[in-house]
Amino acid sequence: MPKVSAQELAELVPCSLEYVVRLEDLGILGPREDDGLFPSSDVHVVRLMAAFQGAGISLEDVARGMAGGDLSFPLGLFLPDPVGMSATYEELAAGLGRSPELLRRLSRKVGLPPPPDDRVRAEDAEMLSLVLSKLDLANEDELSRFARLYGGTVQRLVVSALQFFDQAVRRRVETFELSNEEKDSLVYEKAAGFTELVSSLVPWLQRRHREHAVVEYLVAVTEGFMEERGLTPRQPRQPPAIAFLDLTGYTTLAEERGDRAAAELAADLASVVQEAAQTHGGRPVKWLGDGVMFHFTDPGRAILSGLDLVEQTENAVSVPARIGINAGAVIAQEGDYFGSTVNIAARIADYARPHEVLVSEEARRSAGGADVEFELIGEVSLKGVSRSVRLHKATRAPN
Repeated sequence: MPKVSAQELAELVPCSLEYVVRLEDLGILGPREDDGLFPSSDVHVVRLMAAFQGAGISLEDVARGMAGGDLSFPLGLFLPDPVGMSATYEELAAGLGRSPELLRRLSRKVGLPPPPDDRVRAEDAEMLSLVLSKLDLANEDELSRFARLYGGTVQRLVVSALQFFDQAVRRRVETFELSNEEKDSLVYEKAAGFTELVSSLVPWLQRRHREHAVVEYLVAVTEGFMEERGLTPRQPRQPPAIAFLDLTGYTTLAEERGDRAAAELAADLASVVQEAAQTHGGRPVKWLGDGVMFHFTDPGRAILSGLDLVEQTENAVSVPARIGINAGAVIAQEGDYFGSTVNIAARIADYARPHEVLVSEEARRSAGGADVEFELIGEVSLKGVSRSVRLHKATRAPN
């Protein structure tokens, strides 16, 4: 592991040299090596102590816990080697021929706001430069959307993974009959392994999902090109479908069993809906606490998936579900879908009763040869929708 002087350590954090000396005097930073240097991983310890102070935690109390063996922070096991600051945003912008405010804006959008001294890490500068060079045709608003898309997605993934680790590993270790020191050692050992796992898992999943997404994208784009360029006759377009699943009684369950039971139910629901939707070519777009929004390219398969979901959800989580489905044009943006088709689908789900799959007239007409029967409900006034919507109840056709 690289070693750094006290001054270099302060510059990497960044913080004052006096702060580093204070932590050393408290015993939070271990004694220096014979050469008077610190391991570079102590950068993370100094940053953690600053975060403790910001949360109102006494560093003297932390030092006592460390001295007594009740606290330890071997952060080098699962955090990367620290990277130094390369330049200010002003200097980086001048070299790229772009405004410093754009670079600051992109940093904020990815969730890494500029520090008070306006200096940028070397790795951050490299990535900002890459974004600007590879997306040189995008305007500033589009660049901001791109940064927000990736920054927000990765941030949620990292936080969710830590929550998973805390529940599946740290809390379990707390139940073991071990000393506090042994528990801490085991947790840090498992944390190092978990870090190694996700460091390989995320790039692998991104590659594999990109394979499928790029193929689907090229099919859709090429089909349009061929029609526009007269290579094939125009074909009638089947509209996509949006479905909403809503758990009935979720709020009551949360009140009766507590928030933890409600959270576990939501996790169980996620595993059910992922499989059921994928079976019929659909994709869960977002989880809504007590429900899920889906996108399907085929309305008929959306309806079949809805019937499966109503059955499987209650079997898995013992709470009845209801589903609303609508078909029509949607606006796709940042992995989500917007527009009146989406809004009406959500309102149909609100109108449905437990165990029901209700579909709009548009979804019914676009269902093709789906093995489903429809019972007309009628023209219904839905909350927040200016016109009445003709609804049908979908059921499985008898064999």
